[in-house]
Amino acid sequence: MPDLPAPHTSSFTRGDLTVHTFTAPDEFLADSTHVLETADALVVIDGQFVAPYAIAFRRFVDALNKPIRKLYLSHAHVDHWFGLSTAFPDVPVWAAEATIEELRRTGEAQRAERQAQYGPFVPDAVVMPQHVAEPGFDTVDGVDYRLDVVRDAECPAQLVLTLPGHGVTIAQDLVYSGTHVYVTRDAANTVALLRVMATSGSDVFLAGHGPVADAAEVLHNADYLTFAEQRLAHDDPAAFREALLAAYPQRRCPQLLDIFIPRLFESSTVEVNP
Repeated sequence: MPDLPAPHTSSFTRGDLTVHTFTAPDEFLADSTHVLETADALVVIDGQFVAPYAIAFRRFVDALNKPIRKLYLSHAHVDHWFGLSTAFPDVPVWAAEATIEELRRTGEAQRAERQAQYGPFVPDAVVMPQHVAEPGFDTVDGVDYRLDVVRDAECPAQLVLTLPGHGVTIAQDLVYSGTHVYVTRDAANTVALLRVMATSGSDVFLAGHGPVADAAEVLHNADYLTFAEQRLAHDDPAAFREALLAAYPQRRCPQLLDIFIPRLFESSTVEVNP
């Protein structure tokens, strides 16, 4: 494999919890995965996208020298589950029931299609989550988690985890931190969810792309989607792209636009992530 840019890692601690974030470089969509570390356990969120960063993320996790108690898959987009097959095939995975069903239906077809395009960057098999993450509450090594399944936002079903005692929400692809934001044809539900999330009591949001975010960034995502929805009604693809670039010149990963804009303007409304 060619030499690739280094990922970025960061950590912060709140009481008995340390949160580690591992972010791929912008060339690989600033894909972010996370590890929640307590005294005797680790909880891992998602698995990275392409093989080199998935393997590097697993090494990062293993270097913490604690058992992985749970690995949560947030949703069924390939940039979050491919790395499970590459680097975490031995770890039990929890996911929403709808996510598991989606992987059963389309996982192998998506894997094979991407492997034909990208070769060794793509796993050789699909790892199917073994456990259903039911909405409700869970406790891991003394830390309380609230599990919610968000419907019809960026994807049909997305697992959101909140740590009420620590002010942390694991939002993944509901929040794009510092990057362009993935736009769908009907963003109204996502905008409403983001505005509620920003006032939920959490002040830290773990994003699916980019660094750890705050409530202001959550609202910036809502504003981005609102702006995009307004322009979408009037622009053609090229004008729409230019409008987003002009309105948000500070946002990174413009290649995200080249992923979602063709899908926004094609006749089919079926959403398929990178």
